[in-house]
Amino acid sequence: MPKQKYTLTSYEPVYAVCPEVRIPEELIRKQAVRWLELNCAKPGEQAKLTDAWISKRSEDFNTAEEVLIFIRYNMYKDNREAQELSDQDYVCRELAARLVEELPADLVEESIYAANMRLEDAISRSGKNMQEFCKEHGMTLDELYTNTEERAIQSLKEDSALDAWADHAGYTLEPEDFYAVIPGENIQDKAEKRRQIELDGRLPQMEEYALKTKALRDVMANAMIKRRDTDAEWVRYGDVSQEVTSAMNQYPDSYIAL
Repeated sequence: MPKQKYTLTSYEPVYAVCPEVRIPEELIRKQAVRWLELNCAKPGEQAKLTDAWISKRSEDFNTAEEVLIFIRYNMYKDNREAQELSDQDYVCRELAARLVEELPADLVEESIYAANMRLEDAISRSGKNMQEFCKEHGMTLDELYTNTEERAIQSLKEDSALDAWADHAGYTLEPEDFYAVIPGENIQDKAEKRRQIELDGRLPQMEEYALKTKALRDVMANAMIKRRDTDAEWVRYGDVSQEVTSAMNQYPDSYIAL
């Protein structure tokens, strides 16, 4: 059976509003207290996030606000991966809206079935049953399955849209493209695994995944994004990726507002 071919209504850059991934201020304050305990408090002493306590014990900070800015900066810096994944979700959702073809019914059914199986297996391995999981998350069993079905279909649409983008671009794959989908500690490790995969005859099975990953990279690099609907200008993701994915650089007010 020939592979389903997909097309998009447009192959122009995607425009998407990608909100900043915010860390709850409560967690930042807890981390600040923990940092003070490790770096400023005497053994057995309880750290206090107050100006008076900090000014007497810290060589670097004089106020609680200064400590919070420092902690907030580092937590958001470490949060970059979560921001990038969130950005991909918003951009890919906009890309999927351009999909021309309807998804084959049998493919949708298979995808939903697989998603439900993964869900049930994950819940079972956590030591809970479905009813306990639903109660813990404040939803009914029908709502749980409905949400899982919607996510499975959306994921399938996004996957198909990336397939359409890759087909339109006519990509060819280089060894480096496989490194993006082969886990490893470094390039040498990835290269060795790639050689083994090729010797095992499994490389063709990875080509479709590698093509879609290459498409995702290009879609993201050329995407035009905003953090807020009210922002005056769109920013090309690939041109200023450091600034785009850094909450500290884009919104310094986030680092001084309690």
